[in-house]
Amino acid sequence: MTDSNSQNMPVCNLCGEKNYELLFKGNIGDEIGTRFSQYAYYDDIYRCKSCWLVSQRQRYSTAKIKFYLQKEKYLDETIGRLNLTEKQTQFEVITRIIEKYCSIVDKRLLDVGANTGIFLSTIRNKLESAQGIEASTEAAQAARDIYGLNVQSGVIEEVNLPDDHFDIVTMFDVVEHLTNPMNDLKILHQKLKLGGKIFITTHDIETWLAKISGRHYPMLMYQHFFHFSPKTLTRMMVSSGFNVIKYERFLKSWSFEYLYNLIDKTWPKTKFGAFLKLVFLPFYRNAYIRKLRIVSPVREFFVIIASKQ
Repeated sequence: MTDSNSQNMPVCNLCGEKNYELLFKGNIGDEIGTRFSQYAYYDDIYRCKSCWLVSQRQRYSTAKIKFYLQKEKYLDETIGRLNLTEKQTQFEVITRIIEKYCSIVDKRLLDVGANTGIFLSTIRNKLESAQGIEASTEAAQAARDIYGLNVQSGVIEEVNLPDDHFDIVTMFDVVEHLTNPMNDLKILHQKLKLGGKIFITTHDIETWLAKISGRHYPMLMYQHFFHFSPKTLTRMMVSSGFNVIKYERFLKSWSFEYLYNLIDKTWPKTKFGAFLKLVFLPFYRNAYIRKLRIVSPVREFFVIIASKQ
């Protein structure tokens, strides 16, 4: 399937070709500002027929997108606060994976997309130094104020970081948000020491869940400009100068409380959303059930481990 809008797409960020097919017609309309972080609302989604990288039409300039990223809120709504709690559980899983491939003791670590600093705050006592980058002005300020962390507010190409400095770079569920991931990965390659390692997590656009869900796949959202598979992300990292060691799939889990509150984020102000909340309300009122963790039936997420050689 093709359409005339593909002519307005830039060359593929991975292979440099301009050979697209339309996967899903956008449904966000002109409400990008209000639906920037809402699930299942997006602009036109294309797949490169040369390398299979999936990307979204970026209707607005990078400066405008950066403006929306800076305005992202995490502390002023229930789902945002719950999401931070959920991240704590996910980071425990990721930390175990990192420590399989390298020690973090007395290392210099850079966390890209540090959010409010939860990950850095849990491991900084083991590190020589902990630094972060965070696009959201509110989240970066919270990391500094709450945890006393060194988290710069900004995007990768703007922040002031030394070259050949870090032993470890982490980037959790961030690469899909980048407007030019190839360029940003090349910058991060410069920041790593020789032999340093980078760990990147994201969702896999090629899983059976993504294919069955089609245009309703929750990870199709406006702030996700790229959707990777292990194959396409590996290829991009190699092209950016990294030596890819391995990728691992892992399971995520969420509390019932978080999933219940996510209904409003996924189906805001709809009859279907209201129906779901009504059905699950008796369970939500039970304190024990609210804390139950629901494990994903699909290894939807993966981590790429790579090094600078």
